[in-house]
Amino acid sequence: MGRSTLVEEMGSSDLGDQRLHDRRDRVIAALEQSPDAAFPEACATDADAEALYRFLRNPRVSLDALIAPHVAATRARCAAVGDVLVLHDTTDMVFAGESAREGLLALSARRQGFWLHAALAVSADGLRAPLGLLALLPFVRKVRAPGTPKPPSRTRSADPTKESRCWGDGVAAVRAGLGAAGQAIHVMDRAGDNYELFAHLRTHHDRFVVRLTHDRQVETADGAGTLSTVRPREALGERQIMLAARATGNRPQQARRKHPARAGRAATLRFAARPLSVQRPHEWPRTLPPSLCVNVVYVWEVNAPPGEDPVEWRLITSEPIDTLAQVLRVVDIYRTRWLIEEFFKALKTGCAYEKRQLESLQTLLVALALLAPVAWQLLLLRHLVQTAPESPATAVFTARQLDVLRASSTRTPLGPRLTIAEALLALARLGGHLRQNGSPGWLVLGRGLQKLALMESGWIAAQQAKRCDQS
Repeated sequence: MGRSTLVEEMGSSDLGDQRLHDRRDRVIAALEQSPDAAFPEACATDADAEALYRFLRNPRVSLDALIAPHVAATRARCAAVGDVLVLHDTTDMVFAGESAREGLLALSARRQGFWLHAALAVSADGLRAPLGLLALLPFVRKVRAPGTPKPPSRTRSADPTKESRCWGDGVAAVRAGLGAAGQAIHVMDRAGDNYELFAHLRTHHDRFVVRLTHDRQVETADGAGTLSTVRPREALGERQIMLAARATGNRPQQARRKHPARAGRAATLRFAARPLSVQRPHEWPRTLPPSLCVNVVYVWEVNAPPGEDPVEWRLITSEPIDTLAQVLRVVDIYRTRWLIEEFFKALKTGCAYEKRQLESLQTLLVALALLAPVAWQLLLLRHLVQTAPESPATAVFTARQLDVLRASSTRTPLGPRLTIAEALLALARLGGHLRQNGSPGWLVLGRGLQKLALMESGWIAAQQAKRCDQS
């Protein structure tokens, strides 16, 4: 799949004023070309920068209004491919600085932020093509007042505003946004292990693959037990996969405990599956069904290296598990989930979202609506270079951008008919990428786009000056 410009895709949001529409289009065009640039740097003049900040602060401009055309375009792309995987995840957005920003939660003396639940559509055909966003749901965590006792578990479960409901809200938003345009399979990590969510999915006949974290009470045709005690002893099959390395980085302590650092390795996995009935936990209200019939796929690693935690997944799913091929399909669906983590990296690193110096939650959310589709475009660019490297570069770049890339690639001359792979590598070199460092990351791609935009502006100015000299 090729790509259109974001101005073309997002230009139909109705902000009630043609001047706002014009400003929106100019801002999107600038950010698409320079995603990690500070807002003043992305603007051609000081007047443009001031107009951009007025746009961000305008009460008629909102996250929902700005993102709606992108969601509609995503729905159209989903309809074109049929079955889609909808990858859900929640991440924290953290902003540095000692000055308080209106609407954000203080995390420490110099850190404040909010949380974002996102739903990213990906093709289910094995190519994992990023199709776009179907939901962006920001929220600010509630904090108990000091000395306030923690409510009983039954009270917390019945709380209509509790944080874990963002997963069900995300599913509902996808259902409303997608409509009959395509069949969605919702994919979630362990944070989605929630009985109320499973009941919600079952009630609406939604399809899903969710990794479990709780050793839940279950019933099978052989009797009652827990997920761990009823696991089939015989494996259906075995397969070797590559596990990516995971660095400690600057991740929060909780994230490091849940996903500890590891070296990349080849892992031998075995698989088993069985249908069973998950029982309602005692703390959940009796308005929920007493049990849910589901399928569970068990995945475990054999002969893990000493000192490394072996892979072990329990995947609850609506998908069939009658054959080994069907079981492996469920596993592959879950393994696609990492793409939403790549989207968050593209947003935070490639688009430098957490470095935005904006004074309030409202302005940050408007900036999010502008930058999230840009992050999706970065994700799509990398997908295209991985899956269609020999396709013409004109599917990604304009003719003028390709001329600029050719003119700037003096050490490695570029031919007249560039492929996507050649053009993306030239773009990455503009951002400081070295070939020996492997595939280009989000930071160098973002920098490359920014530098390409600056060079393209100079190219246009030179062409205009040349025409003036000849007139």
